[in-house]
Amino acid sequence: MTGLLLFLLFVFAALAWWRMLQGKEAARRAAAAACHEHGLLLMDDTVVLDAIQMISDDRSRSYGLRYRFEFARDGILRKGGSVLVAPGRPVTVIINTSSGQVIEEIERD
Repeated sequence: MTGLLLFLLFVFAALAWWRMLQGKEAARRAAAAACHEHGLLLMDDTVVLDAIQMISDDRSRSYGLRYRFEFARDGILRKGGSVLVAPGRPVTVIINTSSGQVIEEIERD
């Protein structure tokens, strides 16, 4: 019985790790696409997990992974941005600029 519980715990941990890797790759692609569209350079071509948060709206309650990233324009580092990845929703990219926030929703592949 203990062996079965340990096995199920291991499977759950492996699935959670796999989902987080998929979320990170989706966030990186979305951040790169949004930066490219606005003439920005995604620094280090990477995103970093910032938070795991609950999202609730009329449709459902679910979790979301929020990643942050930094970008540069003309070689000058800017404030940065964030990407929210949640199951069943488009990826939301928020870019913080000196003139305000740019918010884009990008459909997943």
